[in-house]
Amino acid sequence: MTSGFAMDRPFGRLGGDPALLGALALLVGVGISSLYSASYGYALSLGKTQSYFVARQLLWLIPAAAVFAAGAFVSLDWLSRMMGVIVVGSMVLLLLPFVPGLGITKNGAARWFGLLGQMFQPSELFKPVLVLYLAHILSKKAERLGDIVNGVIPPLLVATAGVFVVLMQNDFSTALLLGILAVVMFWIAEVPLVFFAALASVGLPLVTLSVLTSDYRLRRVIGYLVPGYDPADLSYQVNGSIRAIRSGGLWGKGLGQGTLKLGSIPEVQSDFVFAAWVEETGFAGVIAFASLWAFFLWRAFRASFSAPDPFRRQLGFGLSCYLALQTLINVMVASGAAPATGIPLPFFSSGGSSLVSVALAAGLLFNVSRSATHAAGGERSVSNA
Repeated sequence: MTSGFAMDRPFGRLGGDPALLGALALLVGVGISSLYSASYGYALSLGKTQSYFVARQLLWLIPAAAVFAAGAFVSLDWLSRMMGVIVVGSMVLLLLPFVPGLGITKNGAARWFGLLGQMFQPSELFKPVLVLYLAHILSKKAERLGDIVNGVIPPLLVATAGVFVVLMQNDFSTALLLGILAVVMFWIAEVPLVFFAALASVGLPLVTLSVLTSDYRLRRVIGYLVPGYDPADLSYQVNGSIRAIRSGGLWGKGLGQGTLKLGSIPEVQSDFVFAAWVEETGFAGVIAFASLWAFFLWRAFRASFSAPDPFRRQLGFGLSCYLALQTLINVMVASGAAPATGIPLPFFSSGGSSLVSVALAAGLLFNVSRSATHAAGGERSVSNA
């Protein structure tokens, strides 16, 4: 009987990219340190201990580490065989915020459900699951993707269903990110261009309509386009973030020495943790942050390009795009280059659901790198024979 987990090798022989793993460890360590420095003042203002947010994040590191290990060492072929169960289970989780007694609504958004005293946001987990599903189904249907009706429409319906449920949770930014990820997956699977033309003709008007028919979303867009229109309301968050970033100068004020984070930046522990980081580390910190992420993503994309089959290549590429897009969107919002959203900064922002999601993505990426390493080792063995 074959087990789903390939745990029969000693850790020293598991393969994988150690540079990718090292960059991940640095991202987690720097993220935790940055979160503590950014959030301790806000925690004290809430009457909590100064380590309140970072202590919660450290607790979430335990399930995140378990999820990373599962993603890193599970058999990807076994995951493919279990894909129906995985997709149905993730869809059920997406619906739990609508269940009375379980669902939790905050600020008009029904994005969470509560269990055992903890809040969980299932749309975060759906991000890597969507990439996993589309990599599986599109690689499986590779020979039939020219047939739009039978080859492309079925996975498109699954992706659309997930996006629709997230949109019903009043989480437009996550729904939009999921939609972009789906388009990326269809693109790298080499779906015919006519599909994208048809998708754009339907999708772009729907996105525009979703913004224009929501007072909250429209105000966010107006605040982005005209920052000075109502700075006390529409642009308050982003303006505070931009002031903090500018005040950092070249070298920053020093870790723990930032002042604008103490009251000028709402949600500094979550959506705007990057602004606190730049205030304290300056332009040098931006370079270090960008360099670390660039190195991690380079190793991630490198692993995907070296993977031995289309499923693993598409999975690695899609997950790399997921982490890259989410990081880019968060930084663009914090610096005023995009309208404010609720997209967290991977490994930096406070939030257990996001941490578990990106840990799963990182684990699966390391799994893809293991496949690439083993495939390269097999080629060398054949060539040396």
